[in-house]
Amino acid sequence: MDMTTSERVEFLSRSPAETKDVGRRLAQSLRPGAVLALYGELGTGKTVFCKGIATGLGLRDDRLVTSPTFTLIHIYPTNPPLRHIDLYRLSEAEALALGPEELFAPEAICAIEWAEKLGNNLPPGHVKVVLKYVSNSERSIEILRPAESAR
Repeated sequence: MDMTTSERVEFLSRSPAETKDVGRRLAQSLRPGAVLALYGELGTGKTVFCKGIATGLGLRDDRLVTSPTFTLIHIYPTNPPLRHIDLYRLSEAEALALGPEELFAPEAICAIEWAEKLGNNLPPGHVKVVLKYVSNSERSIEILRPAESAR
C-alpha cells in the first residue's frame, strides 16, 4: 500500500520484523519537520517501530535504537536526523514544559512515544501512529495522516 497518499492505513504485524518494516516504509515518505505521535500500551512495539523509522532514514544498525525513557531524547545520525522522544515517565505538565524547541525540530523527523502526554499541543499535520495488541504475537498498527502531511 502506498503510504505517501493515504490518510488512514492499518497493518497487522505478526512479528517485530514486520513492525520494523512498516516503520521503514513510512520513513521513506517523511520529510524534515515531520512529527510522528506514537500511541500504545507498554510492549505494543513503539520502540520497535522507531527502529524501522531509523533504518528507513538510513541508520545501518537498528540495535543503536533504544528506548529513551530515562534520557527523554535520542538523536540518531540519519538523513534527515531522527529525534526519538519518550514521554512515558513525565506528567503532562512536565512534557509540556520541555517546549516546542526541545520536542520539534524543523530539520529532523520527530518520533514521540507516549504523545498523549502532550494533549492537544502536537503541531498541525502530525502523523498519528496507534499500536495495539491483537494477540501475544500480533499487533495492529494504524497510521493516520492529515491530507497536508501526505503531500
